[in-house]
Amino acid sequence: MTLHPQAAAHLAETTGAPGVAAMTVPEARLAVLGYLDMQRPSPEGVEVEHRFVVGPTADLPVRIMRARKAPLPAPAVIVLHGSGWVIGNIDLVDEPAAVLARDTGFAVVTVNYQKAPEHRFPTPLDDCVAAIRWVHDNAAELGVDPTRIAVIGDSAGGNLAAAATAELRAAGVPIAAQALIYPPLDRLCESGSYLEFASGYGLDAADMKWFWEHYVDEDLADDPRVSPLRAADFSVWPATFVATAGYDVLRDEGESYAAKLRRAGVPVTAKRYDGAIHGFYLMDAVLDESRELQRDLARFLVDVLGGS
Repeated sequence: MTLHPQAAAHLAETTGAPGVAAMTVPEARLAVLGYLDMQRPSPEGVEVEHRFVVGPTADLPVRIMRARKAPLPAPAVIVLHGSGWVIGNIDLVDEPAAVLARDTGFAVVTVNYQKAPEHRFPTPLDDCVAAIRWVHDNAAELGVDPTRIAVIGDSAGGNLAAAATAELRAAGVPIAAQALIYPPLDRLCESGSYLEFASGYGLDAADMKWFWEHYVDEDLADDPRVSPLRAADFSVWPATFVATAGYDVLRDEGESYAAKLRRAGVPVTAKRYDGAIHGFYLMDAVLDESRELQRDLARFLVDVLGGS
């Protein structure tokens, strides 16, 4: 396994830049917007509708993206953006979400949930659950099929996607698929990849611990809503796609999660993008493996949910 030359070039350009663990929350929130400079222009032919969902404690902005002339009702994909539960917003996934709408013909709904430290666990999770339930309960108005709903998330969004999917399926909401992209799934941060890639690969182990500390206390590590990797029953999840990056502190826990799902009888598609680093899903203007992931994700969703 060799670091992809494009990823190595990106890391060389950012050598010496402080990680989020050395930043204040406002500084980190500004820094993450740099991902927007590493994305392609949004594809043409995708319409965007701006709505608000009434959440448990706030109105939540959502964006509904559809390829023009896509037939209705369509499957729906709810996208929970990466954030470390602290930084970022739905602007970060505008372009990849539009690509997904174009590549699948599905309705793609992005959600701007509230962030820590102002809104610690369980508020971000509760917001995501409310938004997904809103899509299901308003399927007829939205022109989507309530039996063909998927939830996806990158980074902390992957953690929220796994936790929300399990909670909703337990409540009888028929989530048909989930896709987790380099997700953090264990509050204790003890996997081997935390040691192997502790620094120098974009997301340091110290950065990940900084995010966790802002989101939730360590004494809740055994709560599966915090650490889906520590769940007692892995059969609760639907068909799942797990993407990991070869050079990422979160690699091992994502792969352990996929293995546990498979042992529980859940259909799993798991792929390690060998030369990639954390965050590469949001970097399709500079990393070829990002576009590879976009295609793999669309293929998985079409295979599981069926054509629109």
